[in-house]
Amino acid sequence: MRFFTNHPVFRCWLVIFCIAFSANTFARDIEPKPMHYELPGWFKQTFLEIPADIQDAQTRGKKLLIFFHLDDCPYCAYLLQENFAQGANREKIESKFDVIAINVRGDLPVNWIDGTVYSEKQLARKLGVFATPAVLVMGPKPEVSKKIMGYKKPAVFMELLGF
Repeated sequence: MRFFTNHPVFRCWLVIFCIAFSANTFARDIEPKPMHYELPGWFKQTFLEIPADIQDAQTRGKKLLIFFHLDDCPYCAYLLQENFAQGANREKIESKFDVIAINVRGDLPVNWIDGTVYSEKQLARKLGVFATPAVLVMGPKPEVSKKIMGYKKPAVFMELLGF
């Protein structure tokens, strides 16, 4: 038995086992089952003309924030609920950003900053959105200045946005 526990293959599997189960202790208690949510009513209604949306936000002293989401995504639901639906985070975000939503599996046409028209899902792929939710902040120039991928706790999310 002593030989077996000292064997390199056993040690490798033991390390993998420990890492896999210790990672679970740091995970947030979000159930990975589908969860229906509604986008907040204060999100900007747009024709998905991103250059015009950036210009419109700038004329009001704001930046454009693009919220990439997936229908029934529990992580999207929690990020929306904790940051965009209520409380101090919502007020800060609403005062500094125009927010538009793009569905990563959607087919609506989006006129991107380079003048090319993509479907929502093509744009998500082009921008490397591989997880939802994803938040892109458009800078004063027509470019992506920040990219936040995945669910973040409210304090971390606000810090990443620059608050």
